[in-house]
Amino acid sequence: MTRPQVPLVDVDRAQIAQNPDGSVTIDDPSSPWLVYVTVHENDGRVCIGQLRIVSREGLCITSARLGRLPTAQMLQVAAAEVLGAGHDSEMYYRMLARPRGRGERSWGPEHYRRVLAVHDWAVRTERPGGGPQAVAELWGVAKSPTVWRWLAQARRQEADR
Repeated sequence: MTRPQVPLVDVDRAQIAQNPDGSVTIDDPSSPWLVYVTVHENDGRVCIGQLRIVSREGLCITSARLGRLPTAQMLQVAAAEVLGAGHDSEMYYRMLARPRGRGERSWGPEHYRRVLAVHDWAVRTERPGGGPQAVAELWGVAKSPTVWRWLAQARRQEADR
């Protein structure tokens, strides 16, 4: 049995700062890497435009190690830092979009409560694209079928409460 790979950067523990050039520094003190992320919008979708990694401890940058970067979470944090002022409390809702825990094979009830909270916030604030689009963007998943499946599960859970 293989052990789950630990991300090389823990975004939750990292210090986040926006730089004058528009990039965002993600500095996890326990990581051998310092990461700079630049985000931009492309057809209404926020994406990573540039990713720069600086090795602090001489750890080589390899494709296997790059695969251990939590890029979806990095995108969310960088977008919240750069674009977060656009909607009422958007940074808060961006932080609700957390990746699945290490070693977890399925999403727990808390995930579905967060999905519903983000959806409802996006609808309430009339965020462009509405609730399903917000969930897709913040978690970095496809609207169809993932977001629709998550919303159905979240609504079932809410009805059972």
